[in-house]
Amino acid sequence: MRRMERPEMRLMRHLRTGVALATLFAGSAGAASSDAPPARVLDHRASIRADNALIAEVEVSLSRPGRVFVEYENPQAGKFRTALSEAGTQHVVPLVRLRAETAYSYAIGVQDADGADRARGEFRTGSLPYELAMMHMRQAGRSSQPLILASHLAYFSDYILFWDEAGEIVWYHAQKHPKGFADLTMRGLLNAIEQKPNGNLIYMSSMCCIIEITPLGKVVRRLVVSEEAGRPHHDFVQLEDGRILYLSSERTVFDDSANGGDAKTIATADAMRIWDPESGSVELVWDSRDFWDIRSADQWVRRETLIEKVLSWMHINSVSRGPRGNFILSSRQRSQVISVAADFQAIEWQLGGPGSDYSFPNPNDRFYVQHQATELPNGNILLFDNGLDRPAPKGGGGGQYSRAIEFRLDDESRNAVKAWEHRADPDIFSNRVSGVSRLDNGNTLICFGVRKRPQHQPQTVLEVDPRGNELFRVETLQLDRHPHRHPMHFRAVGGVGSIMGETMLRAPAVGAEAFVPDDQQYYEAVQQQHRKHRLNRYRSLHKSLVFGDLEAPLARSVFDIHLSGRTLTYLKRPCDRDDTQASFLLHIFPVDEGDLPPDYRGSGFDKLDFDFASWSGEFLNGDCIVERRLPDYPIDRIRTGQFVRGEEPQWQVDIPVDGTPLRRPKEGG
Repeated sequence: MRRMERPEMRLMRHLRTGVALATLFAGSAGAASSDAPPARVLDHRASIRADNALIAEVEVSLSRPGRVFVEYENPQAGKFRTALSEAGTQHVVPLVRLRAETAYSYAIGVQDADGADRARGEFRTGSLPYELAMMHMRQAGRSSQPLILASHLAYFSDYILFWDEAGEIVWYHAQKHPKGFADLTMRGLLNAIEQKPNGNLIYMSSMCCIIEITPLGKVVRRLVVSEEAGRPHHDFVQLEDGRILYLSSERTVFDDSANGGDAKTIATADAMRIWDPESGSVELVWDSRDFWDIRSADQWVRRETLIEKVLSWMHINSVSRGPRGNFILSSRQRSQVISVAADFQAIEWQLGGPGSDYSFPNPNDRFYVQHQATELPNGNILLFDNGLDRPAPKGGGGGQYSRAIEFRLDDESRNAVKAWEHRADPDIFSNRVSGVSRLDNGNTLICFGVRKRPQHQPQTVLEVDPRGNELFRVETLQLDRHPHRHPMHFRAVGGVGSIMGETMLRAPAVGAEAFVPDDQQYYEAVQQQHRKHRLNRYRSLHKSLVFGDLEAPLARSVFDIHLSGRTLTYLKRPCDRDDTQASFLLHIFPVDEGDLPPDYRGSGFDKLDFDFASWSGEFLNGDCIVERRLPDYPIDRIRTGQFVRGEEPQWQVDIPVDGTPLRRPKEGG
């Protein structure tokens, strides 16, 4: 039988119970704040980000709020620790500074825990994007810099890269060609890059914009071409207050008839503007036309059309801050370095070119079409001397070589005297882009950014000590060829300690293989390796096409034309060498003509004609096969065929694509 309880007794019992519970909870709260054990890991998992093969994310669940870090390592790639996260029970910890296709182990640490029972796991990074995966790299020595930041201009994308001290790629960000500014002949795209104090990266996408991204690739802000901003190009300087001083291109019309030109000649001049990223305001602070007369013949050295078929007057390719607050400009077209006063009101001096304030007692010290000039703390001028237009020395021999060179400016004699130089051994001729910087430890980082001739020569980055001893070298060699462009590094930057606040606990290993510059056997081996890789791919692709495992042809003619993703494949069965003697016509009609290179916007199509042999076609089992990778912009249709120059096409087909190329279904599917 259930016992009945009077209401007043029930109330007293509830009150006593409430007091007891309150006392218990108070005691528990006190214990949690002082005596409770630290948070422990309940669950965790690691995965590779879908948008970047070299960024892993470790998801962590804790028993109570806490701050976590992750230690991760590979025996060859080194050991690292992330920065502490914010407090919480659920965490996603990004891991950066990873190498491609590499296995890593990781351990999760919790702040205030002893670490005896750390949760552990493993993951493997993915493959680099196609253009980076097809780039052969060779390294020697160890850089004094934990990380080197470099810009790599490839065929269809440009990349920001971090190399570790052993010269391995450990981070990348792909910068697609900006819509409407894909000038493939000028390659005016990814230029200067710097890391901000907060770890974000800011870079110049030349003739388009200045962009700031996080280490995870998220765009934070950008400055784009406008009437107020002008056309940003080449280089910028981070000012102490967080504003950005940058170079801008100013289109101008002038009367050049006195010099044999047109009365309405169009050219580009250069200016400096300052952008405040917080407010978005832009201020014009310096204009070259205020100091030199563009109409004067003696103010022109090279009359060259570099951008959109417009004459480039000064073509300033770098700006840096001098030790007195002044600004150092490098004018490519004038082969001249200029110092602008800190208040932008005066030209302090000019070195080289027309109106130089200093002479060169030794004519061999003169520089030609240079890049990246800086004023060192001691007042010396360091620059990369590309050597384009350098005359051959007396007595024969070539004048085409590039070097890093440092000048001491003697104000008494008004002479520029060579204080130091470094030439690669054997010489490298890098006729465009490139750069040099003096590191805090006195070493010098030199970037030979392009080697257009002879074919299949690498881009080279060196670190040398003050005596000129080579301490570190990275060579990148991309054998894929494109009719409009060739790969290059605009610049390489040292002085970076971490990508995302990570700490290096053990340095990466460096191979002991001897390095011989320009070793012909090495390049032959690379080409053989490249051909082997391509041949294996073609064999697999050929098998799939022949046995119908892939899509049906988009078109059938003398060759069957297949499209998969961004790759166009030509297949003929059977085939003999006569079938491949004629050149291949390949015209790409975009959805938006603004995506075309400026030189082709009038025609309405992108011209990617090629030859079978030069584009690495292959003969397999009596058949012939060749691939072409297509541009990234949306495509309306493709026109292709074969032709002999000066004659009508032997065959031709038009293939509708209707936008971005996608995989087509199999016949009957």
